[in-house]
Amino acid sequence: MRSQPSLPLIEVSDLTFRFDSDKENVLKNISFDIYENENILVLGPSGSGKSTLAYCMNNLYPSSVDGIMNGVITYRGRALTSFGPGEINRKIGLVMQDPDAQFCMLTVEEEIAFVLENIHCPKIKMEEKIDHALDLVDMAGYKNRLIHSLSGGQKQKLAIACALAMDPELLILDEPTANLDPASSIELVKTLKKLKNDHTFSILVIEHNLDYWLETVERCIILNSDGELFFDGHTGDCFAEYAQELKREGIWLPRSIDAGLNLLEAGLLKSSSLPLTINELIENSKDVSRTIDYLSANIRRSKQNSPDSIFEASDVGFTKGGQSILQDITLSINAGEFIAIAGSNGSGKTTLSKCLSGLVSSQGELKFYGHPLRDWHEQKKWSKLGYVFQNPEHQFITDSVIEEINYSLHAKHGTLKYKNRDILERLRMDDHLYSHPFALSQGQKRRLSVAVMLVNGQEVLTMDEPTFGQDAITSKEIIDFALEAVPEMGSMIIITHDMDLIDRVADRVLVLDQGKMIFYDSPDKLWKQPEILARANLRLPFLRELEKHLEGSYAVKCDESKH
Repeated sequence: MRSQPSLPLIEVSDLTFRFDSDKENVLKNISFDIYENENILVLGPSGSGKSTLAYCMNNLYPSSVDGIMNGVITYRGRALTSFGPGEINRKIGLVMQDPDAQFCMLTVEEEIAFVLENIHCPKIKMEEKIDHALDLVDMAGYKNRLIHSLSGGQKQKLAIACALAMDPELLILDEPTANLDPASSIELVKTLKKLKNDHTFSILVIEHNLDYWLETVERCIILNSDGELFFDGHTGDCFAEYAQELKREGIWLPRSIDAGLNLLEAGLLKSSSLPLTINELIENSKDVSRTIDYLSANIRRSKQNSPDSIFEASDVGFTKGGQSILQDITLSINAGEFIAIAGSNGSGKTTLSKCLSGLVSSQGELKFYGHPLRDWHEQKKWSKLGYVFQNPEHQFITDSVIEEINYSLHAKHGTLKYKNRDILERLRMDDHLYSHPFALSQGQKRRLSVAVMLVNGQEVLTMDEPTFGQDAITSKEIIDFALEAVPEMGSMIIITHDMDLIDRVADRVLVLDQGKMIFYDSPDKLWKQPEILARANLRLPFLRELEKHLEGSYAVKCDESKH
């Protein structure tokens, strides 16, 4: 780690925070310093207070919410509370988990211009700075687009561009890759590394997907489920010494380390040293073929599905504002199938799911259980079909968790049945029955949005990024519980960028590119088509990447033996 200057950029001292509606503190006596040009990773299970910490460090909390904060946060020795409204935000940039919460203007160009106006950028330089900010996040072609027409991933890129336009000294990124396709996630990390070669600023990343960041961050700050500081130190020390504790807390681990832990427990590693890379995993494995078999044990094998069709789409398309979003989608989804929809940001994944659910009107022919979707009575359709939105707040219409569940059940307040309380317990929401849905953490909002759909036991469940913002334990719980909740001859459709999840549970994968379906078959067949993966900005899941490395090692050994 770099030698540190005498004066920290940021000092957090004995920080405690509690929302007025909660009895317990979200953050408890948190203390740490941030120095110039540091790269820091903040980890913790869902609900541990990571986003709350970010908002306190940006001076948004407690002024913008009903909450109580104790302790002191300083910027270059000056308390954040002494800065005027918006003043500190020029120095400490924040990209929120939900980018929609940050936007004020209608178009992409106007949004960045608004940011630049607030820091008194001369008009003569504004267009150049807007173009530069968009180039940094590969959004140059979207300058005149309406923000509401962007995909979730594109909105995330815009929020990052707005933050970078201010030239901050500390950039806080809250789940920056959660809505990005795999290739865009890798590109974002590369962009930030490149920027740091030319500019001196610190980065604090709150993240669940760690593989992208391992080569970039030098330091980890970890919060436990009680909102306490669990670890603050070098990244290598963090995973070498505390991997098992982190896994118990539900914190995502780098994929090689997670696999190494499982293999260590099974006695399949040569030493107790956990691997940071796939090559280290191969070198430390006692028997590589047994290693792959063991790690493949939780893959859900495709079962024999019913020939009965749930969805039939023929030449389905969707156009908005004169722009074609979907074109010529023809497919069928059978009873009992688990379908994953994948593709790059803006490829039309969410739009397709809304077409299949009848949330938007599409061109072409679309049948649901053999009848035209448009002929279904709404109440009867939604008794069979559940839809979990990408933004969970779009689903909430009541003032508490228990009311939200009961509304979904068409029940009166206070009549929560035992079965449905069990759903909340399994999704770790039973301690928040009377909390307002909008006061929950982003991860808790997602769990509630899923629970609301699961209580009615619909035969078909569509979920848009269901594991977004979730820790490792909850992500698995959500998917496993959804698989249990949907009847055997029902069907599940998920939109996801998580290739490991697709490898584990999907029967078929539908891949979109620029509104067109370019693949619809089993995951095993997709992994063997690198041109499709590259075109759709996807990457191999961990196990398939491991197999590819092994094939490469075997080919090298064979070549060496010939000489």
